[in-house]
Amino acid sequence: MGQAAAKMGDSIVNAADIHVVLVPSPGGPVPTPQPFPFNGKISMNTSLNVRINGRPAATVGSMGQNLPPHIPSSGTFQVPPTNLGRVVLGSMTVRINGRGAARMGDFCETCHDIPPGGPQAPPPTLQVLGLSNVMIG
Repeated sequence: MGQAAAKMGDSIVNAADIHVVLVPSPGGPVPTPQPFPFNGKISMNTSLNVRINGRPAATVGSMGQNLPPHIPSSGTFQVPPTNLGRVVLGSMTVRINGRGAARMGDFCETCHDIPPGGPQAPPPTLQVLGLSNVMIG
């Protein structure tokens, strides 16, 4: 059985989006990796002509804007976050407008500073979440 299809309005979620914050100290700013929650609704790069439950279908490359944006509790970001997330893995067998159809549970990337799988990286738990009654293999 397939996975539920993703669409505009579904969420890209990451519980630990890691950003390096320059924390003030008497010896100067200290680069410190800190986790920030990411929750962005898919709203960009969706299909113009395929609908899932009446909303534009999400595909590999569909994006969402994190709201509220990441704000450091102290100091500044070493690299300002884009606050964007993007679906990077979709169906290998179902194509929408030439791109893999996005489904619930498919992997996404967010604006984190430390890439998944890199040194000190969190496990890749970024995924699409939402509800749909359309199933895609």
